Amino acid sequence: MSVKIIDQKTKKETTGKYAAVKEGQVSLYSGIMSDKKGGWRGCGKRTVFTASEITVVADDPGKEMKQ
Repeated sequence: MSVKIIDQKTKKETTGKYAAVKEGQVSLYSGIMSDKKGGWRGCGKRTVFTASEITVVADDPGKEMKQ
């Protein structure tokens, strides 16, 4: 279970557990935990990327990504 972000220019890969897409930015978190509403949220270290410059690949998009 992981989320991989690939920079389109440098082809550098960054791996995390949870990604949240908001306002043209993608936040990649090092951890994932359940929230009070029965869903999922990111926890731990957060890295922010510009959405137009990356590709996001998730093993289980329904659980590991939020838009």
